[in-house]
Amino acid sequence: MMNRFGLSMLSVLVALVTAADDTTFYYGDFPSDFAWGTATAAYQIEGAWNEDGRGPSIWDTFSHTKGKIVDNSNGDQAADSYHKYKEDVQLLKKLGVTHYRFSISWSRVLTNGSVFSRNQKGIDYYNNLIKELISNNIVPFVTLYHWDLPQPLEDMGGWPNRKIVDYFAAYADFVFNEFGSKVKHWITFNEPSVFLTLGYGNGEHAPGKTSAPGTDPYLGAHHVVLAHAQAYDIYNRKYRALQGGRVGITLNVDWKQPKTSAEADFNAAQRSLEFFLGIFANPIFLDGDYPQVVKDTVAAKSTRQGLSQSRLPTFTPDEIAKNKGSSDFFGLNHYTSRLVSNREGVASTPNIFDDIGTVEEVDDSWIGAKSSWLKSYPQGLRKLLDYINVKYNYPQVYVTENGFSDCGDIEDGLRLSYVKNYTNEILKAINLDRCNVSGYFLWSLIDNFEWARGYTERFGIVKVDYERGGRDRTPKQSYHFYKDLIKRNGYAPDWDTMYIHQDLEDRDDFLTDIFPRDFAWGTATSAYQVEGGWNEDGKGPSIWDKFSHDGRIANRQTGDVACDSYHKYREDVKMLKMIGVMINMSWLTPVSHYRFSIAWSRVMADGTLRTVNAKGVHYYNNLIDELLANNIEPMVTLYHWDLPLALQDLGGFQNDSIVDYFNDYARFCFSMFGDRVKLWITYNEAFVVSWLGYGIGVFAPGVSSADTGVYKVAHNIIRSHVKAYHTYDDHFRSKYHGQVGITLDCDWKEPLTFDAENRYAAERALQFKLGWFANPIFGASDFLGLNHYTTNLVRHLERDINWHSYESDQDIDTSESPCWNRSRSDWLRVNPWGLRRLLKWVKDRYGNPPVYVTENGVSDDGEIQDESRSRFYRLYINEMLKAIKRDGCDVKGYMAWSLMDNFEWTSGFTQKFGLFNVNFDDQNRPRKPKNSVSAYSKIISDNGFPLS
Repeated sequence: MMNRFGLSMLSVLVALVTAADDTTFYYGDFPSDFAWGTATAAYQIEGAWNEDGRGPSIWDTFSHTKGKIVDNSNGDQAADSYHKYKEDVQLLKKLGVTHYRFSISWSRVLTNGSVFSRNQKGIDYYNNLIKELISNNIVPFVTLYHWDLPQPLEDMGGWPNRKIVDYFAAYADFVFNEFGSKVKHWITFNEPSVFLTLGYGNGEHAPGKTSAPGTDPYLGAHHVVLAHAQAYDIYNRKYRALQGGRVGITLNVDWKQPKTSAEADFNAAQRSLEFFLGIFANPIFLDGDYPQVVKDTVAAKSTRQGLSQSRLPTFTPDEIAKNKGSSDFFGLNHYTSRLVSNREGVASTPNIFDDIGTVEEVDDSWIGAKSSWLKSYPQGLRKLLDYINVKYNYPQVYVTENGFSDCGDIEDGLRLSYVKNYTNEILKAINLDRCNVSGYFLWSLIDNFEWARGYTERFGIVKVDYERGGRDRTPKQSYHFYKDLIKRNGYAPDWDTMYIHQDLEDRDDFLTDIFPRDFAWGTATSAYQVEGGWNEDGKGPSIWDKFSHDGRIANRQTGDVACDSYHKYREDVKMLKMIGVMINMSWLTPVSHYRFSIAWSRVMADGTLRTVNAKGVHYYNNLIDELLANNIEPMVTLYHWDLPLALQDLGGFQNDSIVDYFNDYARFCFSMFGDRVKLWITYNEAFVVSWLGYGIGVFAPGVSSADTGVYKVAHNIIRSHVKAYHTYDDHFRSKYHGQVGITLDCDWKEPLTFDAENRYAAERALQFKLGWFANPIFGASDFLGLNHYTTNLVRHLERDINWHSYESDQDIDTSESPCWNRSRSDWLRVNPWGLRRLLKWVKDRYGNPPVYVTENGVSDDGEIQDESRSRFYRLYINEMLKAIKRDGCDVKGYMAWSLMDNFEWTSGFTQKFGLFNVNFDDQNRPRKPKNSVSAYSKIISDNGFPLS
């Protein structure tokens, strides 16, 4: 094949490949009329899959089939753009784009795919969208087919059936007639090589056909070319003179770089380009027919497979004439590049992938996206544009898709760098190579349904909150970068393109270092969650006994037996000793501390000094002595949520008398156990007690008083802590030399975006949760116990002034990043760096107080092979180390939650946090170490993460 300059395309490829990569950043401007846009596709964003007369498409059928989509999701609602198109247009307007590329859902305007199934409501939707764009000075760039074939047409045979050509031509005619007065840029097909090879070759995409991978993709390609040419001809004959529009096609291809300098690899790279690009581009942009290498290769392999004729269809002379020149511009979708080497052999079963005869891979040095197939090699786009420029005689090119996937973070630095570098290569191609590139459409405007990958990969420059039905949109940092690129229309040396507000390298790196020598390592439990023995030996009922007996727990479970630690505490201490290293058949125990709580109603049956229970006191004396005998320091929590029921009958924490009752109880414990206990925690998670117990009533005691009761409870907790602290200070400190603190729980509150309003909202959220208790208490606490598990994203949201609630008082909305791994608990997303930021916040706000991380852990189903927990501990503990070493935080110790699987409050035994598995189906409650015991032991014995 010779181009217009008389050069073979192989020689052109050789020249492009052997030229040294120009990695220098180029400064200059794009043409003044350059089209800047973004792109989307109907099925990926619209939703409303069965509303207002829309018929089913192959992607509706495919996504509704279990196992076809990786996360078992679908596009039924998607980004809900069918209802939110005006909001999308405003995002486009603020972005400053000149053009917007979107697709029409064939089955939304023609319910069953034929022109006899006209759906006026679908037509109205697109007329409204087009009108909204034009009224905001945005030019519509419309794709007729972006993979969502009406299901009835697939039932007739789909793209391998010759009838589809006429159906598509009639559909194109219909759309040109309906919208052509306002739409001047048309794309017939998007990426036919993808929807044919994946849809009819390996079945990874809709319609999921795999029965004829050696023929159906070729038949489909044949019919796509014919359908495109026919649609182009219709526009020429009926609409061009009147409407003055232009019609093109969008083809996709990776740049194909020969892996070696061997001739066979150069030929393989050229062959791959022809099979993926040339099979469509040659008939349309060059000579009306398939590339010779494609025809020869398929014919030869067909013969070797014993077939009487080639599996590749042939065009008639009339079709060749009609194909040739049937496009006004070249739409190019490009994301990545491939290193190509030759592969010999013929498969016994015909297959389009075998026909190509290549092995294609990537360079390990290329930066990877969330999509496994997408690696960043910006120079590949410039080479591809040069190749198209030479081979297809200087066509007008629009880069109709180019983008980068991640998990959905607002701070999308990799996407920003990708867009910056790829657009700079386009600029080089225009200004240095004289390529005729007229526009760039970034994929994608918003996070969307990413086909077979569901919502696990996000390409948007605008985040869509798929956790909630409202599908809220939030611009990412790449949005702001792209906005400025459009405004500047190029790159100048004085433009500071640093748009990321964080040092992501520092945030995400792993620190090799060790903790202070006296760092306290331990695990934690609480009485109601592990002890059982709920009514034994004089123990009185607690609010959690009543709450669980009232059927308020998952599966109507209770803590009556729990882990049976009331009877098995010695075994628990042996488990603590196992968190260590064995030398000479003896356990050396690096665990230095064990945090547990005292059940108030076990030592005082009704919560008062009138009902002191000697057997309960004896139990805790035995536990403390057993710990000390094994060189483990007790860290004792006085109140871990299990208020004696008799005190709740008096009003509980809403009654001011609780301050004195709690002080009596604390003083009693100090006197009974203070000679051996040197670390006391008055309350565990005062927020949970206040809000979940007395605000919204989802925890015991189940009181709902979100407007005033929650504040009263918090007030009395603060007062009772302070009184107990001073009781210890006045009567026990000089004798026992212990310390008294409080454990507060807090998620890190990360601003959703870094504008002042959301930053203040995040600070407000921290003050409402942690500062609510910490501000009045510090000065009356020797240390802060901090329970931390997860992070929230926070934005300002002004609430109805008539909604009287602690929740509405904050004027915030919280969400989670899709990048954060899920756990068994809905509320717990894994985000290690939140711990470091919270510790730094505490340091800055409260003068760097001593802090013990008194709970931190992750839930699963209780499996022994708990690699997710091992990874959780490793990453969170490393962030704590960074807080100490880099931020100067005074962190004294870490208590992993939890020693063993336990009764997880309203979730019962459905969520497991333990280092040790407990079999709750066995009345003996046997324990078994999980893999995380070894992982945590390694961290403790190394005292961190030493270089060795």
